[in-house]
Amino acid sequence: MKKQIKVIVFIDWFYPAYKAGGPIKSVFNIVQSLKSEVDFLIVTSNQDVDGEILDIQPNEIIEKDGYDVVYFDRGHQKKSEYKKLYDGFTAEVIYHNSVFSKNFTLKPLLCFRKYKVKQLIAPRGMLGRGALAIKPLKKKLFLRLFKRMFRKNKMLHWHASTSLERNEIVKVFGKDSKVIVAQNLSSASVKRKLAVDTKNVGELKLVFVSRISSKKNLLFALELFQDLKSHEKLSLEIYGPIEDELYWKKCLLIIDADSRITYNGNLKPTVITPVLQQHHFLILPTQHENYGHAIAEAINVGVPVLISDHTPWRDLASDKVGFELSLTEMDNWKSTIEALIQLDQASYEEMVVACHKYSLDHIVSEELVQENRKLFGLD
Repeated sequence: MKKQIKVIVFIDWFYPAYKAGGPIKSVFNIVQSLKSEVDFLIVTSNQDVDGEILDIQPNEIIEKDGYDVVYFDRGHQKKSEYKKLYDGFTAEVIYHNSVFSKNFTLKPLLCFRKYKVKQLIAPRGMLGRGALAIKPLKKKLFLRLFKRMFRKNKMLHWHASTSLERNEIVKVFGKDSKVIVAQNLSSASVKRKLAVDTKNVGELKLVFVSRISSKKNLLFALELFQDLKSHEKLSLEIYGPIEDELYWKKCLLIIDADSRITYNGNLKPTVITPVLQQHHFLILPTQHENYGHAIAEAINVGVPVLISDHTPWRDLASDKVGFELSLTEMDNWKSTIEALIQLDQASYEEMVVACHKYSLDHIVSEELVQENRKLFGLD
């Protein structure tokens, strides 16, 4: 089958890099879903987010399963190399998986701004109020420069993963912004099989899977545990790369003093499902998510979620797949956790079954694939 269009994707990190989390999975899932129709060339770095050099051949196009990737080292992350790639590929669409990336958004935008090629930018939640509050001065200056350089670029379009993110884009870049809404795609839905004693009354196993940073708000969950010291069978396992060392030191003060809490390092994509299913709930009191792949993946494999209300996921309790709670209501978080501790096997199994239905209806539906096809002008 002949592929309809060619797309170049610029992204700071890509598999086998994995420590940047959701943004990598967002691109990977688009590619996996559309690679039969789209000829994808992914342009990325030869490092993971922490600077670890990947065990791949840099600066050469590598054939993968239905798509190509080139991993540029620092010396090749420049406009002349990007132009050379484009001239040999001739894409109809250029997709940028970030706003605040010097080498994989700003440089290629400058390189191709006079080309008559559609350029799509996916902010990935970076324009939300919570995200902009982190290093605000630096981001404010970057956005001012960005608007000055590209405000007249008629080929520039935006990929919003939700209507909320569309509003964030319009707020920052103006009502004339060309925004296409297409929800992020997720991995396949799995029917979870429970052992007869998966959930006992009096115990609750929580898991946190995300980057260790102020945005993901791990400290909030740890402080919750300090107010729930009487519950000896309440536990929390933490997985994720340490992005902010100062923030992590604050977290460690609580972790080291509480035997119910453990940090288990990074979690490779191949073991996410079994690790999630060893726990009763995912907890993620995030300050902002435009999507939240960890949330979607948990529900997809039958693990209900306990999250903040700073994500697009709403009315989870009515669908029996979890709870979204305000970060200003600590007592509500405590009472919810105490109620979940008392949850029995039958009630928990009802939530697990509801997760599978919710996943098929809202996360992995064919309708969402169609939304993403329209991003690239596919009929």
